[in-house]
Amino acid sequence: MVGEQSVSEREARERWTGVLVLIDQSPMRAGAGADCSAAMGRLEVARSAWHRFEREDKPGFVRWRAREFGPLLSELRDVEVQIRDHETLVHEVEMEMRRGFYDAHSAYQRVLFRRENPAAAGEEPKPRRREEAGAERKLSEFEQEALFQDWVQKFMGTNPDKLDDEAYSTTFEAFKTHMFRSAPPEMPRTQNFRKAEVERRARDEEEDWPTEDSVDARVKELYRLLVRRLHPDLRADGNVAVSALWHEVQEAYAATDIAQLEILLALSDIKSERFSEQTSVSQMRALLGELERALFALEDSLRQARNDDAWDFARSGAGGGLRRRVECELQQNLRMRSGRLQLLRQTIDEWSRPQQLRSVTR
Repeated sequence: MVGEQSVSEREARERWTGVLVLIDQSPMRAGAGADCSAAMGRLEVARSAWHRFEREDKPGFVRWRAREFGPLLSELRDVEVQIRDHETLVHEVEMEMRRGFYDAHSAYQRVLFRRENPAAAGEEPKPRRREEAGAERKLSEFEQEALFQDWVQKFMGTNPDKLDDEAYSTTFEAFKTHMFRSAPPEMPRTQNFRKAEVERRARDEEEDWPTEDSVDARVKELYRLLVRRLHPDLRADGNVAVSALWHEVQEAYAATDIAQLEILLALSDIKSERFSEQTSVSQMRALLGELERALFALEDSLRQARNDDAWDFARSGAGGGLRRRVECELQQNLRMRSGRLQLLRQTIDEWSRPQQLRSVTR
């Protein structure tokens, strides 16, 4: 029996015996480092173009536009100020309508009263509950029909008098059913019965996290390595890029961000063109991913900047019909914003009149 067991063990060992192969990571590390260096070069070129646009092209273009179109820009700013004031009033009225279940005219009057009497704002009664508002404010048949006619004109684009009797009655009944139905009763407030389940899940997640001691030890180890390479007192060259990298190290260390510290360690290796044993191929690949994401975002910003009138203004100036194009854009923008202001004024003017007066006016 013992002999059979030894034979089976020997056969199993012969069948599953493998050979450990040592892989030289130097070519892989060199390739990853070359990819990161190339990505950093492209990123530096894109950054230079972006800095030139932000620091030279845009400021020069803004100064030129203010000098050439000062009155038009002033008029546009005045319209924007009025739009903001009117939008603020409209927002307050709409919030008052939702909060207290008031019609537009009543909400508008309450907002005006509160604006004219700030001291009385704190003495206002609390908003009515939905069922109380419905009991106190029940529209008459005449008011409902006036609202229906207004709705037909505004949203159907036709005169209610042009509808035949059957269509008018059917549409009016559907309108009343939808718009004036009684609100469902409010559900009673209940306690959060899931609180215990949420707390249990939170405890389970905390158990899965790394222990604080292991995190602190790794953070301190990475920080010590980066201090020896990047600390200003230990470097006499005063390299600007290294100084910026040192500030990022300080922020990552303060936030105990291990992933960011590892990426910064790999980045410092690439900048110094040497790799330590602490820098793995996976860290270099993570750094390459970060560089490619930053490059993609910056190139997307540059694509948008190239469509801006200020692009390359510091070099080319205001030639090639730029003045005419900018003037047309400003005038078009002024017409659009003026139309927006007129619409807000009409809305507020309608709210300032009772429903009956609005129906008669139309």
